[in-house]
Amino acid sequence: MKNLLLFFVFMLSTVFMNAQQLDYRCGTVESTELDPEGVYSYRTDSDALDLCEPVVFNLKFWGINRPNGDNDFPNRAHDALQGVANLNVLYNQFGIYFKYVGYEEFDSPELPNDPNGYYILEEKEDFSEMIDWVKANDYYDENAFNVYAFGWADWGGGIAVFKQLHAAVSSSNLSKFLLSHEIGHNLNLSHTRSETEHATRDPRSAHFNAKITGDFVVDTAANSGFWNKHQECGCSPYINPETCTYVGRERDSIGDLYNISHEDVINVMGNAYECMEEYLTLGQGIRAREAIEAGHYDAAITDIASLYEPYAGEYFVEPGTHEVNYRPLFQPGFDYYFNECCCNYPEPADYNDTSFTTTNNTVLFISKYETNFNNITHPNHTSIIIDFGDCEINEVYRPRKCYDNWNKNPNSGSITHFKDGVFNTNVTITQKDSLGINNSNLISELEPGLYRIEKRYDDGATEDKVIFKEN
Repeated sequence: MKNLLLFFVFMLSTVFMNAQQLDYRCGTVESTELDPEGVYSYRTDSDALDLCEPVVFNLKFWGINRPNGDNDFPNRAHDALQGVANLNVLYNQFGIYFKYVGYEEFDSPELPNDPNGYYILEEKEDFSEMIDWVKANDYYDENAFNVYAFGWADWGGGIAVFKQLHAAVSSSNLSKFLLSHEIGHNLNLSHTRSETEHATRDPRSAHFNAKITGDFVVDTAANSGFWNKHQECGCSPYINPETCTYVGRERDSIGDLYNISHEDVINVMGNAYECMEEYLTLGQGIRAREAIEAGHYDAAITDIASLYEPYAGEYFVEPGTHEVNYRPLFQPGFDYYFNECCCNYPEPADYNDTSFTTTNNTVLFISKYETNFNNITHPNHTSIIIDFGDCEINEVYRPRKCYDNWNKNPNSGSITHFKDGVFNTNVTITQKDSLGINNSNLISELEPGLYRIEKRYDDGATEDKVIFKEN
């Protein structure tokens, strides 16, 4: 009896652990709608994109806890930031930008016969009911793309709805490719797999149908799907898992061999789940932009100036104005250049104010691949430059938001006395601590002579003043 009980406990544990395994599969139901006339060009050339006319979307994350408030994913807030970084790295090349507007958590309701509530999406159909519930309970931002991080699901790791402003991914997938995949569905990008698309990419061929079936994108190769459809083994039988290359000999419905490249295998909208990377074709990017121009996402659009605003923290203005940690934090996923600027901006300049002086001296550079998000902050005495690629020469993308604040007291400093009354090496240098350098009688207590007073600040800035004191 004891062995039987142990076996039963083991089986329950196995089922529970399997339920929580990281599942990359997408549960989005493919759209059956045909493209409306005049909306999509099906082009695959760069001239179809005006990258100097970017579109910026608000993006809000929601973490769903268990009904009792427990959260099995303590890194979820951090992973949401990594997710927005991944989205920008992937979609910025098409002039599509995402502004992180926050992360919140709420407790899942307890549903009848389902103690997990919405924490676990038992069936794909639960997603629609979940969206109805979050909208009714104000866990939905109508002016943003909304991403819901649930616990896990036996059917996959993510789900979305075409041309809508909401998607869901399991919490383990927030920082991974699947988030970009689901947002791709929101932007009306279909899976690259199709049973009806022919292999030929020659528009002169009688069998060319890439514009009217499959994912409606010409520069993604036709394929019937890489996931093993007959055995749920979590593998792709026609993919070399070490090189992520296609090794199959499948044919389309008229007997032509598929012509599948490495890029087709790793495409983020494909289903070679163990090989996916942050890769999309130009044709997919053009299709996403044309879906945006059709007006499906107007409610979530914000302005380019929002990318220059911190998502957390505050700027120091003057002593006694705030009781916060003065460290404005900026979202990851961009190449930032914080260049030296002046003068006298105790609060950052308005986005439209470009009258300040700036130099080519980069005080801090942050890569779009930065993973320590606490490093992405705005140093004092600098402006912000976001790298928009070729568009950085455009007037729109000048250095912005000069922050040049000298109201904060220095933490130390020094006094150099030039004994001969001229600038030479015959000097005496006296170091000062915080109390000494901030002494209101510092200058009045000096003997007559030529001095250099250096003040040093917490942020690494220094301020020099030369005085000549007479009798």
